[in-house]
Amino acid sequence: MSLSSLPWRQTLLAVTVTAACAAQPVQAAMAVGYENLPTNLGGEHMESHHGVGGPILAADFISVLGGTIRRIEWWGSAAQDGRWELAFHTFWRGQPNIDNPVEGAFLKLGEDGSLFALGVADDPNHPDIFHYTANIAGPHILAGVEYWFTVANFAAGWQWAQALNGPTVGWENFNAHRSTGIGPCADGGPHCGPWVDTHTATAFRFTVPEPGSLALVGLTGLMALGLRTR
Repeated sequence: MSLSSLPWRQTLLAVTVTAACAAQPVQAAMAVGYENLPTNLGGEHMESHHGVGGPILAADFISVLGGTIRRIEWWGSAAQDGRWELAFHTFWRGQPNIDNPVEGAFLKLGEDGSLFALGVADDPNHPDIFHYTANIAGPHILAGVEYWFTVANFAAGWQWAQALNGPTVGWENFNAHRSTGIGPCADGGPHCGPWVDTHTATAFRFTVPEPGSLALVGLTGLMALGLRTR
């Protein structure tokens, strides 16, 4: 797990290449959805916690690449509980489609020890905002398709940090939405809705692996490394 302190406004593009005498496959880690740098915690309307009734926040995004998400990063207040619920929903009429979540997209972190999130306060300008990172294997998303992403701590009071502007990688069509879980779901929430516009953006980032190639080029034995991006 890596917590590199990249500049807030810089797109993440990490490439690992091993030279060889014949063509070998390589992978590049490409940020596919990225909100701008966090500005503040925003108060009660930015609270997001797992449990009946919530409230829970959702942010929409459209990825620049398709693939299986390998890393999720988000920013927010100090977590009082080591357990998290992350969820992805398809898009429906400007809000998360509760009846059609992305397959395998409800992730519980910290419950069985296999998945967890590490949080650090790495921004001296905002010491009350923590940067959380979780390395995962899924879900699979498609390029150019709109999704909704939710993150919630198991303890009440956790706040998802506001972002300065919209994404620097990918696109969005809506502000973050907030649900109080009083909709038609049998358990009362928190994903049931109704979803209400928060009039702000939230800070998060996804990373998927991007296939590339490495080849031996030239008659004189010189090698050139080529990274092909979609």
